[in-house]
Amino acid sequence: CSHWWGEPVHDFVHSVIRHAEVRRMPETAPYWVCAYANDQHELESSLSEDPQESSFYKALTSEHCEGVLLLLNDEFNQGDKLPRIAPAMPFTRIWCVFEVSTALQNSRLSL
Repeated sequence: CSHWWGEPVHDFVHSVIRHAEVRRMPETAPYWVCAYANDQHELESSLSEDPQESSFYKALTSEHCEGVLLLLNDEFNQGDKLPRIAPAMPFTRIWCVFEVSTALQNSRLSL
């Protein structure tokens, strides 16, 4: 799942559940989510100079990966003292763009 971390977790979970329902996927269908697959306190150990050595790339190019679920947010206002959140934030995040680019370059994956 490619997504922006600023979205409410409830929205993220709801989107994944809805995706599985629409695609008629079994309840046991796995989703790889970097936030849960990588130790966020030791993320440097998962990254190197070469993005193709990252767990992101390895997961996307694994024979078990069947596609990428890109979750897009709506525009929303956080209140008077916080900035407005623009729609489609994943397209402003380099790792999200990397994930989508990798999926598009790998013709056996669906997006």
